[in-house]
Order: sequence, then C-alpha cells, then structure tokens
Amino acid sequence: MEHMVNVLRQEILRGVYTAGDYLPSETAQAERFGLSNKSVRKGLEQLVAEELIEKIPKVGSRVKRRGEVTITLAYGSTNLRDMEQEGLLADFQQRYPWIKVEAKPYRSLPDLDGDGEWGRTDLFILNNDHFETLQNRDELDRLEPLEAPKDAYPFLVSQFVHDGQMLAQPLVFSPIVLCYNKAHFRECGLPEPDGSWTWDDLVHNAELLTNDSGRYGFSFHLPDRNRWPIFLLQSGERFEWDRGRLRDIRGTKLLDSIRSCKRLVRNRAISPLFMWESNGEITAMFRTGKISMMLCSYLGMNMLKHTDLEYDISPIPFLYEPRTLGITLGIAVNRQSAHKDEALLLVQYLVSERGRRYILDHTLSIPAYRQKSISAVKPGLNCPSRFAIYREMLFSLRTQRDLNLPAAVFPALSNLLRQYWADLIDERELCERLSEELAVE
Repeated sequence: MEHMVNVLRQEILRGVYTAGDYLPSETAQAERFGLSNKSVRKGLEQLVAEELIEKIPKVGSRVKRRGEVTITLAYGSTNLRDMEQEGLLADFQQRYPWIKVEAKPYRSLPDLDGDGEWGRTDLFILNNDHFETLQNRDELDRLEPLEAPKDAYPFLVSQFVHDGQMLAQPLVFSPIVLCYNKAHFRECGLPEPDGSWTWDDLVHNAELLTNDSGRYGFSFHLPDRNRWPIFLLQSGERFEWDRGRLRDIRGTKLLDSIRSCKRLVRNRAISPLFMWESNGEITAMFRTGKISMMLCSYLGMNMLKHTDLEYDISPIPFLYEPRTLGITLGIAVNRQSAHKDEALLLVQYLVSERGRRYILDHTLSIPAYRQKSISAVKPGLNCPSRFAIYREMLFSLRTQRDLNLPAAVFPALSNLLRQYWADLIDERELCERLSEELAVE
C-alpha cells in the first residue's frame, strides 16, 4: 500500500494527473499494484488526508487544486550563468505553476546548521568543493539522501556520496581546458594547440603570440582553487602523511610541479604583470583580444556564448601526467525542508530530459549524464568547434581530493604556495612550513 501511495503522490505532484482529473478506479488501482480493494481505499484515504485528492461520492477520486507553495533555493553567484538559471526556473514554474521558487544568492557557502535563514532553505546548488566543506563541518546530515539517475556519470555521483548515500544530485560538470584565440594563431602562422602540448610548448607559443601592442600569449587566475592545484595533480603524486604531519616533499615531483608553476606565472614574456581578481576578468581580457590563451572551464565559457569571437578549446598542457581538474555542480535538498515534496520535484525536473535539454540548448555547460549524441552546433550560441573534446578527457579528470589533503588545510597550503611563487619564502622554508603548518590531529 505504501508503494501505491508514493507512486500516486509523485504522479500527482509531477502533473501526470492534474487538478480536476480523476484517478483510475479502485479496481484498476488494485490490479495495477496487486492490492485488495480494501488496501487501495486505505491508501486513497491517506492521499485525501494529505489534501492531494478528494472523494466524490459515486464518482471517484479527483485531484484537488493545489494551493501555492514557495520553496527557497540558495545558489552561488555564477550559477545564473552556468545553467541559465532564471530561464530554467521559469520553465519549471510553467510546468508546476503552483510552486514558486525564491532564489537566494550566496557569496560563500552558508552555514546550514541551526534554525537561521540558511538552515531553513529548501535547496542548495553547490559544487564538489562545497560538499567537502560541509563534510568538514559535520553538516552533511542536514541533506536529504537522493537517488542517482541510471545514466549519470558514476565518477560525478561519487563526489556527492557520504556513508553510501548520495546527498546531492549532479547537474553539470566541466574539466579545465585551454581556451585559445584562433585568429591570433592564424595571424602568427602557428599550429593550434592539441593534446600533446606540454607547458614548455605553451610557453614557446605564448612568447610568439605576445606582441608590442599590449597583447599577451597566456594568463590564468592563479589564486583560484580550480587552477593552481592542476600543477600538483599533474605531478602524478600526492601528499603523504606521517602521524598527522606532511612528509617532506623535497626531491618529489610535487615540488618540481610547484617550481614549474612559479616559472610560468613569473614569465613576463607571456603574461601581464596584473593582479586579476577573478576568472571573469581574465575572460573579459580574452574576449577583447588582449590575451591569446587562458585556462577556462566550460562553465566559464558561457561568458563567450553571445560573442562573435573566433575561439576554440584543447586539453590543457601537462607536466608528468595529462591530468586536469574537474568541477561538478549539484543540487541538495534540506532534510528539514517544510516543502520536501516540492523541493524534490525541482530536483527531478532538473535531471529530467526537459531540464537537461534546456541546459544544453541555452548554455555551454555539460549535463552530468551520458548523452546519445553531441553537437558543436548550438543555434544562437558561439560554441567552440571542439566542444565534444571533453569526452576524450574524462580519463584525466581529478579533484582536489586526489591530492590526499583535507579541505580544511587548503587555505594554508594556498597561502604558503603564493608566498613561494612571490619569492617571499624560498624552497627550504616552503617545505619546512608545509610540514609544520599543515599538521592535522
């Protein structure tokens, strides 16, 4: 009986049966679910109690008109761009007119614990990095377990799993790629980047692309947590621990990768001496032709989708291993939500064929699900011709977790590395302080 109630409830909420429709007869329900008429009547009484249906004497069970429900969705500042969120939510509300979605932006992941404003929020859009932050805060128990669609990429699902339960639904993802200006390469008579490039190849070409008119060959936003870890990941090694302290990294490929990053960012022959505040600023310079190559995600490329810029993408150059960093956006439901059924409806819509199609048609973001066909032609959007190259890069995707470091130590690690890259400390001090300051209990 419980199964029947759950199925009918979801069918009513999803609009299979709309207000004024009659459910199939009790006899038909009994046959469908293999229940007695008595059990069917008992189950229908539960739906009446939930005010989903009403009994019409001698006629049947009719779906009631729903009162308006408001659910709240917390989202990061770039999610409006990453999934064309406003249009996506408008399409959802057209499908479910009784559900109003109140979207609330956040600059950094809010505290979900307690009964404050964020603690009462129904849904959260978060990335895999945010998920680890919640794990460190012991706040994952605030999230409702969800069921992954069968066609979701397993490696994306695993980023949101804790204690065997998926606590956020993957929506879109992206590898970091090399984005380049095709016209600049053609002007300089240079072959376009490909998957064989090392960072030495990038430097060589970037020097040739740089000119005396204020154009530089390459740049990226070094402080971003989705940029600098790439060099460490490409070492093919990870940090090792010994009784709560990091082992000395002297003599490792990790340290050599840190050196390589320093040589790259300090090379004034290819990059401007400018303190970028965000990836968005670099993309703006790339869009205006001031930079020939940049590190970018498919999510960030949405800033280029309405331009006439002639650009394309390639796998990022590599050091020891051809690895890149992957970013995954997901949606989570507050376990304490007062409108959990409606919140789950939004999740189901976002991973439905209709939701995925909206994202594919209106953005350059990649849905977190296997697709039967991929097209680099998106009417109305400036899409790179090598859009589908991400499929050949899936083997190389890694996350910060692969460095074997808890999320809590990343701010300290980033601070020490930036001091080293700025020549405020030398290699000896860097290695010593890594072992001292990144200790965990």
